[in-house]
Amino acid sequence: MGVILTKSNHSNIEVGTQRAPQQNPMASHFLQRLSLMITGDKRTGTTQLNLSERAIIGRSSDSGDTQPELDLAPYGGASGGVSRIHAALGLDGEHVYVEDLNSTSGTRLNGLPLTPHEQYRLRSQDELEFGRVRVVVRF
Repeated sequence: MGVILTKSNHSNIEVGTQRAPQQNPMASHFLQRLSLMITGDKRTGTTQLNLSERAIIGRSSDSGDTQPELDLAPYGGASGGVSRIHAALGLDGEHVYVEDLNSTSGTRLNGLPLTPHEQYRLRSQDELEFGRVRVVVRF
């Protein structure tokens, strides 16, 4: 069974300047709640993420000036190569996507490296790697 990466037609979007994608209200209710199984050096756990438009994935800073919506610091994010602002999850119509935000260690989708600032469609059960921290996405 091969892995297919599907790029969205939105590329080279900078954080903070993207207009909210138009959404199908029925689809967003179905897709906005994601279950994330996270495996890192320090622990493993499952968390829920309510995704309305776009959520930043990264690790919090000791000073508190960086607070991503999905903080991978408790899972060994610093030692696992997770950037403070590593990637984003978002909704594009009725599809969930991931976008690497030019992270230092890169992002992988089902083992394949992502091109920074390109959006890739996710399917339930896809595995993401942010540095060496793994996240299985279910929706």
